[in-house]
Amino acid sequence: MNNLRHDTPKPPESPGWTELHRHLDVSLRLSTLLELAQRRGLEGQSTTLKAFKRRIQLVEPMESLAQVLSKFTLFQEVLSRPEDLERVAREAAHDCYQEGCRRVELRFSPSFICEDGSLSWEEALDAFDRGLQEALGELPGLEAGLLLIASRDYGPESAARTAELYLKNLHRVVGLDLAGSESDFPARRFAEAFRPVLLEKRRAPELVHITIHAGEAAGPQSVWEALELLGAERIGHGIRAFEDPLLVEHLRKEDICLEMCPTSNWITRAVDSFGEHPLKLALETGVPACINTDDPAIFGVTLGDEVRISREHIGLSPAQVRQSFEHAARASFLGGTDPTG
Repeated sequence: MNNLRHDTPKPPESPGWTELHRHLDVSLRLSTLLELAQRRGLEGQSTTLKAFKRRIQLVEPMESLAQVLSKFTLFQEVLSRPEDLERVAREAAHDCYQEGCRRVELRFSPSFICEDGSLSWEEALDAFDRGLQEALGELPGLEAGLLLIASRDYGPESAARTAELYLKNLHRVVGLDLAGSESDFPARRFAEAFRPVLLEKRRAPELVHITIHAGEAAGPQSVWEALELLGAERIGHGIRAFEDPLLVEHLRKEDICLEMCPTSNWITRAVDSFGEHPLKLALETGVPACINTDDPAIFGVTLGDEVRISREHIGLSPAQVRQSFEHAARASFLGGTDPTG
């Protein structure tokens, strides 16, 4: 049962946040995920939402990023019908809006979503886009866009296909990403796949945008490759960039925003504790950095939770929180003006 209301909600009081790093394909409401899993016979009808939540959500650090990624399988299995993808996109936009976002970029991997062959890549993009456009018609003041993810684990050929899909849909997809097992599949392996995108970027820099997951499970070299070989304008996570002073200075001088995700970085052991998270260091040294949820269904967080963690455990001042969202607004591929002012 779709529990969404179809009337236009009253706009909640909002700080006008911008979120750049949220994975749409793992942003399902747990109630929706359970419902879809039960429909597919993947969960028993007797499964309660409380029990399901305990099993699905991660609340303590895992052994590795790979162990976290293995949790995504159920999400992949239930997203097999266009109407379900539409619903997920619409609900995700509503959730972002209720959390205080007024600008959000939602990313997904067509190779991940379509692995079982139930949907073509174009059908998946169409469905997510329909759901997002429906939400934008219902939510006053919200700006939102889709990013495509080339998944490292599916190899360079799949990445090249993702790049091709992106270039064919510049009118409705705001950026291209590379994500997945960073240590096993370094960015340099995907340079050829990204070459057509970089060529088009030289011709139309205002239309073509690239962000790359890097510096999360691998060191500074991974970030350098993302910047120099794949043309990254932003870096997803970038936690380990601070191991290289030269890289830190480059990020500062070139105004390259780091999309940081505190809870995710702790759960995946990119940092050992919130107190060691480099978000505050980034802001203090002039490196643009912003606050994001990454995978809210898996980690059980909202953007408001991440702001609270950034203040109470990482040590950001209210001014630094505002600064982080100013960085996000300026670095957004959606363009336009800063919704916070």
